[in-house]
Amino acid sequence: MLRSNRNALIAFFSLTFVLSWGVWATGLAFQNGLLDWKLPGDPLSYLAITVAAVLITALSAGAAGLRSLFGRMIIWRVHVKWYLAALLIPGVPALVAIGIHFAAGGEHDMGALIPLSAVAPLLLTQILLHLLTEELGWRGFALPRLRTRFGPLAASLVLGPIWAAWHIPLFLLAGSRQSYPFIGFVILAISITVIMTWIFDRTRGSVLIAAIFHAAMNTWWAATNALWGAESLFWILVTLTAITAVAVAILQHKDSTTTSVRQLTGTAAAEM
Repeated sequence: MLRSNRNALIAFFSLTFVLSWGVWATGLAFQNGLLDWKLPGDPLSYLAITVAAVLITALSAGAAGLRSLFGRMIIWRVHVKWYLAALLIPGVPALVAIGIHFAAGGEHDMGALIPLSAVAPLLLTQILLHLLTEELGWRGFALPRLRTRFGPLAASLVLGPIWAAWHIPLFLLAGSRQSYPFIGFVILAISITVIMTWIFDRTRGSVLIAAIFHAAMNTWWAATNALWGAESLFWILVTLTAITAVAVAILQHKDSTTTSVRQLTGTAAAEM
């Protein structure tokens, strides 16, 4: 059994990287003429996260841990504002970035990637994909353990770079959408993680809401073509997302401070 959160986290991240990168490695070997076959990156590299999350949960927390993990996937009774937040917050930096880009005299084709009719099907497909794969691992398994160990902000600052690093093989594979500057992607991943942790905390650890956020983010980016237009547009988007993350971190700190003061006041009153 993996008794400590630290050991469970190390095991989860290690297994996730070994399995996912192993799948992508066959694609890289095929691309460079070293193999005449390759494993399908979609969906195997994503399902690797599911396998790692379920296996390490079973080894570290047993049946009770699995019930908790799967239970967070179906937490849906949250205030409607968090559904709206998950759906709309990812789109604000993209739309504002495009507005700034246009105001500065830039050109941009918002409909270059997908037609408007594909938005809803893409969103629904992405929700299902991320609910069953990435978010089950990153937010369902890793985030609660990192939060317990480090607190919300530090947990995000640890998880964000790991999440970004997981994507590295995609920057090397031909035809991948990861065609933008890697350092900008790292900043983006950390910023998004801070925002998602804030929403995760306020939805009782709902993996479903996290999956909706992740799906909405990818759908907004595809619908607006914000990541793949001019490089200047990409950096505007990164900057705005980072500013949003800083604002969220400040809000989260104020909320936690207020909660601590209330708890202390309540304790003092109870002792009088």
